[in-house]
Formats: sequence, C-alpha cells, structure tokens
Amino acid sequence: MDKVESLYIHFPLCRHLCNYCDFYKTAPSVNDRTVKLNEFQSLLSKSITRLNQLFKDSDASWGKLKTLYIGGGTPSLWGETGASFLKQFLEKNQIIFSDSLEATLEVNPGTWTDEGLEAFQSLGFNRFSLGVQSTENKFLEKIDRVHRKEEVLKTLEKFKNMKVNFSVDFMLGLPFSKELNRNIIEELEEITSYEPDHISLYILTVKDNYPFYSNLPDDEWIEDEFLKVSDFLRNKEYEHYEVSNFCKPKKHSIHNSKYWRGESIAALGPSATGYFSGSNKRYKWKTLGPEFEVEQLSESSARMEKFYLGLRTSQGIDLTEFFEANHLKNMLDLGKEWSKKRLCKLNDNHLLLTPRGYLIMDSLMDEVFIKVKSL
Repeated sequence: MDKVESLYIHFPLCRHLCNYCDFYKTAPSVNDRTVKLNEFQSLLSKSITRLNQLFKDSDASWGKLKTLYIGGGTPSLWGETGASFLKQFLEKNQIIFSDSLEATLEVNPGTWTDEGLEAFQSLGFNRFSLGVQSTENKFLEKIDRVHRKEEVLKTLEKFKNMKVNFSVDFMLGLPFSKELNRNIIEELEEITSYEPDHISLYILTVKDNYPFYSNLPDDEWIEDEFLKVSDFLRNKEYEHYEVSNFCKPKKHSIHNSKYWRGESIAALGPSATGYFSGSNKRYKWKTLGPEFEVEQLSESSARMEKFYLGLRTSQGIDLTEFFEANHLKNMLDLGKEWSKKRLCKLNDNHLLLTPRGYLIMDSLMDEVFIKVKSL
C-alpha cells in the first residue's frame, strides 16, 4: 500500500497575467473574483472524489499529511475565504495533519492582508514563499510584475516581523539585464537583510515569441550571475542544496525535497501533477473540469527520473544504485572527466555536481545517455 503524506493544491487565480509565466492561471476582474473563487472551490470538491478513486485503483491511501503546499497562480488572493474553505474541505475528506506538518502558502507582494495570513496560520500554515523576483522597479516592469519595490520591502518586513519560516523567489537572466547592468548582489544584499530562511533562484526561461526575447542576456552573462549568486549566498551561510534552492541550516523545503526523492505526492487543482511512487504512476489534472490524464512510467523511465533528480541535489547520487558492470565503469570514467573540469566531485562511487555542473545539467545528461545508452 502506497501511503501518501503530501498534498499540492494549484490555485489558478492571479490579479494580473505576467508576460513570462507559463503556469496555468486566470486573472478575473475584482468584480468576477468571487464567482471564480466559488468555481474553483466547487472544482476541488468534485475532484477529490475522482482522486480518491484513483487512490483506490493505484493501491494508495492517505496518511497523515507531513507536507501541504498551495502554489499558483497567486494563493494569497484566497485569503480568509480560502482558509475557511480549506479547513472544512480537509475535515470533510478526513485528510489529517501530522504533528510535524510543513504547510506552505505562496504569497505575492500586494496581494495579502493581515487577516488572510492570520487565517492560514490558524489553520496550520507555518511556511510562506514570497514571489519577489527582483527588488528593482525597472526589472519588475520588464517582466510585467504588478508589484513594485515598496510592496516587496513591505512584504519582506512583514514576514521578518512575523518570525515565521519564509522563502524568497528570485530571478536571474531577466531582459535588459546586460544593457541596464543589473547588480544582483546588491539586490540580494537587500533581500538577505530581512533574513529569509530559504531562497529559490530561477533563471528566466521563455519561448521565442516572448516580447523581450531579443533582449535576454547571453549564456555567459547568466552563468556569471548564477555563480556569483551561489558564492554570495553560500558565504551568507545558505546551503546550495538543490540546483535552484538555498537554505539556512535545517530550513530546506520538505515538500519539494519529496519531489526530488521521487516520493508520492497527491495533487489537486487545474494542471496540478501528482505521483504514486509505489506504482510509478503520474497524473495531471486538466484545466477544465474534474478530469485528469494518467501516465504509467516504465521502470527504466522512473529510474531515469530518480537519477536526474538526485543529481540536482547536494546529496548527489551513489552510482552503484543505478549502474553495474561496464555501465558503472563508464560512469566512473565520466565522473572523472567532469571532476577535472570542476563540474562535480567524485568520492569513490558517490557523485556530486558543483554549481558549475548544475548550470549545464542537460548537457551532462546527454553525456550520460551516450556513455551508458540507458538506465
């Protein structure tokens, strides 16, 4: 029996659709927001019935939740209404919190109220992820964010004063970074002065129809930004514990770490993706209606994902868990080549990528497939 102890809920509403974001979301007018909220809550109520049937079909059951994560979209718009609905929803469906629960709510500057935050805290939420991206208005404008520096600093001050576990999302590779000589270290100096427990660092990735595609910095600029930030944050005593994530001691994201270890996670909400590790089964909710598509992973595909995700973390991987005989020898040879290029550290059979290696993970995976053909 696959016991599921984590739940992700995708909240699809925003107050504005940013020009770079490809997560599923809508931006109803203020007058229409209540109607759309009610539709979303109705969708969750219908979806849980379908999900429980999938649990049964997949030989899975609910355990006490150790992690709950509400992402989006802009979940902080859900406010007191959301906290009240969620309390009743969880109780009705007998989804119970464990004593060690990590419950995370994503919050954007300019979209929260004291009452809304207090309501989620009363429900048991003890971790908050703040969508800052930049502290400079000229870059916030370029990526079409509707908040400005004043709201960023107000939000950071609020969460510092709340004395809660909070994370900051920050973006690299923004358009016009090179032309406007963006100083990311100066921005991060300001952010870290508010003492966030965790920082998620994302490189802007867009398609070629993005309005500022021709104004994106080149690979050399982005590599310099990434390595500078990694050095800066590690000197500030943040652990670079996953390609895009840094944390103070013992403040890693427990929920996201479950993804990277390939553990079971339930999911609800339009476009949300869940996974049953016991049966190697992945499902993704459709954006309209309580229906999902199921993907049955082969043993080799599941193994490949576990290898890739393990390589993304500071835990690294034990090559003997994935390879044997000639394949193991080929991987050890490859690890030695990477080590000479300062892309990884290789200790006996244990391989750990460096920040420089993190930057070119896709290329490194291509080399793995060439060396061993398959996992």
